Amino acid sequence: MNLELFSLPYMPLLIRLKCRETVRLPRYLGSTLHGVMGWILSTNVEAYQYIFENRRYGCGKQDIVNPYILEPPRYQGIYNEGDMLCFKFILLGRAANYTKSVIDSMASVPYFEIGAERKKFELVDILQADRLETIWHSCRVYTESTVSNMLATQEQKGVSRCSIHLLTPLRIRRAGEQLREVDFPTIIRSITRRVAALTDRYGGHVQADAAAHICELSSSVHTTSSGLYWSEMSRYSNRRHIKMDLSGLLGAMTFEGEMYHFAPWLYAARCLHIGRNVTFGCGQVDVVLG
Repeated sequence: MNLELFSLPYMPLLIRLKCRETVRLPRYLGSTLHGVMGWILSTNVEAYQYIFENRRYGCGKQDIVNPYILEPPRYQGIYNEGDMLCFKFILLGRAANYTKSVIDSMASVPYFEIGAERKKFELVDILQADRLETIWHSCRVYTESTVSNMLATQEQKGVSRCSIHLLTPLRIRRAGEQLREVDFPTIIRSITRRVAALTDRYGGHVQADAAAHICELSSSVHTTSSGLYWSEMSRYSNRRHIKMDLSGLLGAMTFEGEMYHFAPWLYAARCLHIGRNVTFGCGQVDVVLG
């Protein structure tokens, strides 16, 4: 029997672009970069269908979990010529098998055209984000760096406090409504369900009984402070020709309790994000245990 609570292969790509033309970019680049990556990957039909169109294989269900995450950069506003724009594109589970296809697609375009004015950004390099090892640079692929990581249980004993910072809008629905407040059990339920959905669809494993048990234990953790607020945000979908809501919760919360049990799941949340629209960068969290 595997004693690990869960495991999931993943490949975190850090993509670094250089601005070639001065441009003003929107406050939140998740939607913009999502569109750019979709357009670039559309040149590889097999990779595009598996990564971006997996809902086709889910009998039309809208909440089929996606095998990738996008982490946009912090807001800068104006990018001048020579400025760097860096973001992460994380392939989850069996999608990591398409790492070479993703890299080849990105390297095949002369420029990334970003923003409403389609200003040019040049690909500088692609790194394995966790180890900062070069995967692609100057038309060369370093295959030794294309081995995927394994998201697995990380033990941390003797912890009784936890701080969770919502870095990008957290969007969780309950009974069809967006939650304007969240507590510790809600966060734990979100990550256990996400790990279960990803491992079930894209490989890896999770101990279902352990996930259920940790959700029961979460009610014993106390909230000591909460500084959450609602952030209004929207994006325009060029594909659907409609404005889409990406509003959600931002801010930080602190908790106290027997945090040792929850550490593996909280670290997983830091990597996998939680809630809805993670493919646009939503639900990114930072976790500090002590």
